[in-house]
Amino acid sequence: MSLGSRLAFRATFMGCLAIIAPTAAWGQAPSITIDAPSQARMGLTTQILSSGRQSAQIDAFAKVLDPGPLAQLESDLLAAEAAAAASNAEAQRARALFGSGAGVALKDVETAEAQAAGDASRLDLLRRRVGLEWGPGVARLSPSRRAQLLRDLAAGTAALVHVDTPSNEGQAGARTVDIDVGTGDQSVHGMVLGPARAAEPRLQSSGLIVEVRGESAVLLSVGLTQSAHINSTSAVTGVVIPRSAVIRFQGSDWAYVRLGPTRFERRLIQNPIPQDKGLFASAGFEAGESVVDRGAAELFAVEQAQQTRQR
Repeated sequence: MSLGSRLAFRATFMGCLAIIAPTAAWGQAPSITIDAPSQARMGLTTQILSSGRQSAQIDAFAKVLDPGPLAQLESDLLAAEAAAAASNAEAQRARALFGSGAGVALKDVETAEAQAAGDASRLDLLRRRVGLEWGPGVARLSPSRRAQLLRDLAAGTAALVHVDTPSNEGQAGARTVDIDVGTGDQSVHGMVLGPARAAEPRLQSSGLIVEVRGESAVLLSVGLTQSAHINSTSAVTGVVIPRSAVIRFQGSDWAYVRLGPTRFERRLIQNPIPQDKGLFASAGFEAGESVVDRGAAELFAVEQAQQTRQR
């Protein structure tokens, strides 16, 4: 589902919730009041949000591929290269000896040349199979680059992932993909090698072959399926919420916004995009607003205590 589709869905869903609970907007809790002395005891501080831009993301489905067939194909390719080089050298020697009258029969020359041609044909087929089975992106890798990839795959410092979207949405021109791992906002970054050759019929998707590198690649075991996000070339405007301001509640990320000297409001961070400095949010927060970047956990405890007393 594209970013626009998700936003349209939220707008409809928000309207339904407004009918059910008109006193509270969707994605936020009722505001709470904390006096200044209490804020000081909690060590509460805030940070002003600034505007930023982030590549839009398209939701996708990722499955970690088994690199075994690629490793076997590479082994067959190396053996075929050696055989083709040897038979070609033998054919050249036989032709040279025949030309010098060294007692080599013409039929022996023809046999050697036929062997060389057959080995060259088998080598060419194996080279084509790399692209036919793994896509043009993998086929374009140099022999040394492909060999290094296989070493990293064996060492667990790289992984190959098949990424799909319904009807190929967002795949054209895609360069990077974020793949969810673990819980919360944890994800790994992958580079698109190129289109895949094996389609996903249920999604009507041709798919992408994505390479993930680094220590996080060990989290991607063969056969694992995860949600993923294709980074689009278009960008959206939003704010980056510092990680120190984020709290987890009911499986979602939240942050407290200062509404006044003593009033605070907890808001849902909708579809957060992880960044080095925090979570990027394209909706729900505005540049210039202040979020609690220290003391958020204490503020949450006070909010829960107030709600308990009101029941």
